[in-house]
Amino acid sequence: MPRGQNLDRARQPREERARLLGVKLLGPGEAAQSFWVRGEKPVVEAFRRLPAEERGKVVKAGLEALGYLRGEERREP
Repeated sequence: MPRGQNLDRARQPREERARLLGVKLLGPGEAAQSFWVRGEKPVVEAFRRLPAEERGKVVKAGLEALGYLRGEERREP
């Protein structure tokens, strides 16, 4: 048998692999991306400690509060 041909049979389904790793698969319309955040140290550390789903909620709430999701941009003097 050629090398790697049986991997599809040996590999567990994505859902099972995610469960074993303790992660949740992305749902429809969700995206994940890594990026750097710059801010005050206690704020950044608190953000980093949040679970991924909570971080997404925090980002969305912040963007809505600042008007960025409606196409507005509030600029502070």
